[in-house]
Amino acid sequence: MAVSFEEFKNQAKKILDIDLDGYKLDRVERRTKSLMRRHNVKDFDECLNLLKHDTEFKDAYLNHFTINTSEFFRNPENFDFLKNNIFPEMFAEKRKIKIWSAPCSNGSEPYTLAIILNELNIDPSRYEILASDLDRSILEKAKKGEYRENSLKNVSDRYLKKYFTAIDGENSAYRLNTDIKSQVKFEQKDLINAPYSGSWDLILCRNFFIYLTKDMKNYLINKFTNVLNTGGYLFLGNTEYIFSPDKYGLEKIFQSFYKFNG
Repeated sequence: MAVSFEEFKNQAKKILDIDLDGYKLDRVERRTKSLMRRHNVKDFDECLNLLKHDTEFKDAYLNHFTINTSEFFRNPENFDFLKNNIFPEMFAEKRKIKIWSAPCSNGSEPYTLAIILNELNIDPSRYEILASDLDRSILEKAKKGEYRENSLKNVSDRYLKKYFTAIDGENSAYRLNTDIKSQVKFEQKDLINAPYSGSWDLILCRNFFIYLTKDMKNYLINKFTNVLNTGGYLFLGNTEYIFSPDKYGLEKIFQSFYKFNG
């Protein structure tokens, strides 16, 4: 008897050691079937067997499943608010601030933060930027700091000239300058299952909640606020909302920004 998708999901999450129940079921099924088509896998039985015994396929499944779409200055008005309102206030109050981008995808988001802080003439010794993602392959790409036009459409000509260098022999491809790359530290992390540590002044979790169940979203909000400093900020994607933010000690202050009041 063929394995059903529900049975596949229950076995796969044990093999992969990730909580697939936290993601919306239709997305898990859609992403699984698209990968099976790409690799000519005929059914869920064969897919499970490959996950158990083929390391390359297992990595491909994890990489295909994670969200790897990102760009510099996505929703520019939010980053303007960050630059003009939040960062000046934070650095006026604290000697050093800690920032966490989770998940960080291809690195364009945490690197955007480094560019903004450089534009504000904040010395790098006054901030720490950590970028986390589940996908090891996308983290390796992020560390290289090489991007094409689709990731740079919101980058001004001035920033492009100042912080990027065209890659020889590559059409419309650019490499981020080393001084900006050096200001971001990357780590592999499963945001759903792994414990959180540290005390953060700004946490960016943008366009991740839209893929999660309501219960998982609430669970992660609690995890984030447990490591967010009082007076710190949680920065979500433009289409993501926290209903009754006060029950988490949060206060919405601008579009996707929530201040943590403890």
